[in-house]
Amino acid sequence: MRLYRYAPRARGSTALIAVAVDGKRPVGLLEAWWEAAAGRPGEAEPWLTSTLRLIEEGPSLWQSVAQAARESTAEPVDQDGDVRWLCPLDGAASLRDFLAFEDHVRLGAQRRNVAVPPYWYEAPVYYKGNHRSLMGPDEPCAWPAGTDFLDFELELAMIIGASGRDIPPEEAPGHIFGFTVFNDFSARDVQAKEMSAWLGPAKGKDFANALGPCIVTVDELGAAPDLAMACSVNGVEWGRARSSAMHWRWADMIAHVSSGEDIWPGDVYGSGTPGGCCGLDLGRRLEPGDIVELAVERIGVLRNRISAPPPK
Repeated sequence: MRLYRYAPRARGSTALIAVAVDGKRPVGLLEAWWEAAAGRPGEAEPWLTSTLRLIEEGPSLWQSVAQAARESTAEPVDQDGDVRWLCPLDGAASLRDFLAFEDHVRLGAQRRNVAVPPYWYEAPVYYKGNHRSLMGPDEPCAWPAGTDFLDFELELAMIIGASGRDIPPEEAPGHIFGFTVFNDFSARDVQAKEMSAWLGPAKGKDFANALGPCIVTVDELGAAPDLAMACSVNGVEWGRARSSAMHWRWADMIAHVSSGEDIWPGDVYGSGTPGGCCGLDLGRRLEPGDIVELAVERIGVLRNRISAPPPK
């Protein structure tokens, strides 16, 4: 199942959910449920318009939603019509971004003329991002004040579907809802200053986190998907990788985070970027007006334009 969020372009329009199954085009969930339900559906049910609430409801509802979309004869959402595609997750419960690709870590160590920290091989380290700053496909990324080095990171994101605590790695796949594309926008000069003070990143990352274009559920991709990933700027490819090159598995991340604390439906875990799939690794930086496109096999393309910097 693939979950989208969309809204008519008319101002004040309510966000809606579209569902795609079996390779078909996405159908509006309200319409699909209307047809599948006996009589009027529960219009007040929050999961009819909220992907986060739908995830929180659990597998029984997910299966019913997929079946409703499968049986629906409603017209698919007109992707070329007067519709805006939105961030597929309306409010993450939390955001953790990991450092799972060894080639990216090694490139960072080379820039600093140091060895990879030994602890990186002991546990899947992460920072906590701003889960309130989510943006979706084709939304402009506002240039944050105070930076001259704006960058992106090509990442795969995993979304938790079931809560738990002290979860062993072999049980972790049962806690995954699905995956989407993640752009971890970064103000590299601000990030470097913050981390020189032995804390962070914070302001260097918190201004924008893009997800999209949809969430693909784990039953379609598997709990450890091997997906082609590529990033381009203004139509020119900057880097590519495969998600299977991650040193740390999603199951490792879930086991690590859940050790001594609870995880919750709607938590988002970023993979971190593969080596050579961000400007920092390549000695390049974004400019105002640039269009960043992140493509992940079987999920889609996440596209965002960079806005002009604020006046100084």
